[in-house]
Amino acid sequence: MSLAIAGALAAGLATGAGESTGAALPALFRRIRERFAGRPDVPESRAQLAAALDEEFARDPGFRQECQNLWNQAAGDGVVNSFHGHAKNVVQVRDIHGGLTME
Repeated sequence: MSLAIAGALAAGLATGAGESTGAALPALFRRIRERFAGRPDVPESRAQLAAALDEEFARDPGFRQECQNLWNQAAGDGVVNSFHGHAKNVVQVRDIHGGLTME
């Protein structure tokens, strides 16, 4: 989740895309900016931001849950694929009209 949020944050701030997702994504961005405000070591790259978020999430589960909730709200009715573990194949779909065959 942290890498996805970091990517969205970088893209949203650069393009203003956050406004197209309603209030949740801008609220998430604000919350993260507040969390890192005043720190001398502000993450500059997407990877640094993701690592900093991972540290914050581990340190403060409430903050993680708040960010997860805002992230899910921003996703709206889209497909959210959260997979943990090992698998040969993972498939993500939203709407299927008709048949689906997997071999």
